[in-house]
Amino acid sequence: MLTVFNVDTRQIKRYERDLKAFAAQAFPYATKATLNEAAFHAQKEWRTQIGRKMIERNKYTRQSIQVDRARGNQVLLQQATVGSIAPYMHLQESGGTIGKEGREGVPITTSYAAGQGMKTQPRTRLATRMNRRKAIRLQKGKRKGANRAQRNLLAVREAAKSGQKHVYLKTARKQGIFRIIGKGRKAKPRLVHDLTEQSVSIPKRPTLAPAVAATGRQLPAFYARALRFQLRRRGLFRAYG
Repeated sequence: MLTVFNVDTRQIKRYERDLKAFAAQAFPYATKATLNEAAFHAQKEWRTQIGRKMIERNKYTRQSIQVDRARGNQVLLQQATVGSIAPYMHLQESGGTIGKEGREGVPITTSYAAGQGMKTQPRTRLATRMNRRKAIRLQKGKRKGANRAQRNLLAVREAAKSGQKHVYLKTARKQGIFRIIGKGRKAKPRLVHDLTEQSVSIPKRPTLAPAVAATGRQLPAFYARALRFQLRRRGLFRAYG
């Protein structure tokens, strides 16, 4: 549990001055400890912000927030960093637009693909194993039929007859990958990956910025704690407790 206390900057300057005067070799350890405590505090705050502002479908997003600790005793070269290895976090932070990469539109996994029903919004789970795009194998080939509706109907029935679980369809309103439910003439398609949109806007949802701001407010306390620890460790000034 993090203990936060009010810090008098005059006291911090006294700690710093005394440590440099009587145990200068310990000063880099204090600065390093300050940077590392700040980085891990930011990591914790960032993960908390993610829990508040983002819909998490698994634990990866929070786990992607990692810390690279400060090392070495050259104060000017010390640095501790906190960041995410998740490729989508920069878009979550500042917003932006995702465009299609191929002939079809941007893939959007539906709530039905995640086993949450057709009308559940927003989707809060990953697609089930059988509905994940990597697991889907589509048959290729031209379809016969007088018009698009007829071709789609034939495609659904052929897929159901052959035991194929998924099929690509382009309807008047949607295009994408559909899962075939039922058999024979009762077979029905259910959209699992929507490929209709040519681009998708990602709204700005900052989680790093608030975490950094919250950490910044604690920096004086972190620094005072690190300086005081080094003073006490070296038996200097029992008045420091």
